[in-house]
Amino acid sequence: MDKRYSQVFKALIFVAAVVIVSILIVKIPSLLWKNGVKKSGNEAMSPQFSVSSLNYPGKTLSLKNYRGKIVLLNFWATWCPPCRHEIPRLEKFYKLHKKDGFVIIGLSVNNQGEKYVMHFVKTFKGGIITYPIGMANHSIETAYGNIYEIPQSFFINKKGHVVAHFTGELPPGYLSYEFNKINKKS
Repeated sequence: MDKRYSQVFKALIFVAAVVIVSILIVKIPSLLWKNGVKKSGNEAMSPQFSVSSLNYPGKTLSLKNYRGKIVLLNFWATWCPPCRHEIPRLEKFYKLHKKDGFVIIGLSVNNQGEKYVMHFVKTFKGGIITYPIGMANHSIETAYGNIYEIPQSFFINKKGHVVAHFTGELPPGYLSYEFNKINKKS
């Protein structure tokens, strides 16, 4: 009897260790995302990038173009249920606040390609996405701490500093809270 309990106990310890190591492998990069980001005072300068907009042909999405505005940089994918669920809320907030200097840049991490993402943007059941959408690439993902989990959102103030980072679907009210907090400090 003791030998059987000993084997069960060892198996449970092994399973627990595998779960803990798996969680750490996934979580540690997102917890340490600022490692590759240039610091400026207490805030991190947002890594610069330049990509073509999929839904605004001829437009280049670059944080330099949005200096002086509050930016939500959202990494997402078409196949991601939490990403799809938060899109209508992001779209609604964007439409309400773009006149207040608020911009959302959606960077897709899809590996199916631009045509697939553009088709999704145009036919999304939650409504057409009007905020600018581009494709993330490996260097952008690396600069933002390796995007292993999506959605991930980075709040960037008017000076170009990352002031908040959220992994997972943005909870109702959180976008408004961060926007107001950043806007008061500006």
